[in-house]
Amino acid sequence: MIIYQNENFGKSFDFRCRRHDGYVVVPHIHQYCEILICLEGTMRMLCGEKHLSVPAGHAAFILPNDIHAYTDDLPCRSICAVFSCDFIPSFFREVGDRMPVNPVADVSDLLPITADLPEIPGENLTEIAGRLNLLFARLLKSTEFSDRQSGSADIYRAAIAYISTHYREDITLRSVAATIGYHEKYLSASLHALTGMNFCRFLSTYRVEYAKRLLLDEGNSKKSIAEIAHEAGFSSINTFCREFRELSGITASAYRKGIR
Repeated sequence: MIIYQNENFGKSFDFRCRRHDGYVVVPHIHQYCEILICLEGTMRMLCGEKHLSVPAGHAAFILPNDIHAYTDDLPCRSICAVFSCDFIPSFFREVGDRMPVNPVADVSDLLPITADLPEIPGENLTEIAGRLNLLFARLLKSTEFSDRQSGSADIYRAAIAYISTHYREDITLRSVAATIGYHEKYLSASLHALTGMNFCRFLSTYRVEYAKRLLLDEGNSKKSIAEIAHEAGFSSINTFCREFRELSGITASAYRKGIR
């Protein structure tokens, strides 16, 4: 299953950086850029359909809406930064809609500028932008760029761009297909091929993730489960309860109580 991280969506100069000893993330996709820098050991990862190794002193560059995943089947220590695209506008002006042939580059001589990247930007936006531009300039020099291949991945990008904005509304496979300009059967088959889910389950993943945030928000403590379900886009409380349990492994009530 591919997860769309809709918390990484639409914010200006948003930045997060974390340090990891081993790192496991299931296949996911978001609108932000991401860079993973391996400090020690080797990181195994998936980028699109490519299985890659990121050795120490190298970085993996993830562009917006590219499917990627990480696994710590080998011991490693790494830094991972996720940030909105407005930090590196000159990079995207040069690259356009192309993609790197090899998204892994040697950045060993640039490690000093990454070692103390802050977890959140604070007031250091200009400094962070400078460091990120140096790193992405290395990617420009180290690999060729090619035009993106049309196909299921492009349909997926178009679909999630729409669904991630409208999932709380009364949308259907037919309405999404008509909006992004594909036949609904073709859209359905493409989504299933990439995610292993039909459209309804795919849509439910967004709604359930949003409902989880509502359930944990103290400001919603007086709202009933039914009200939370409706706010998340479910028209039926029974459907919400079934989808929440199947996707989360517990009931919405238990999740609200902190049972995991």
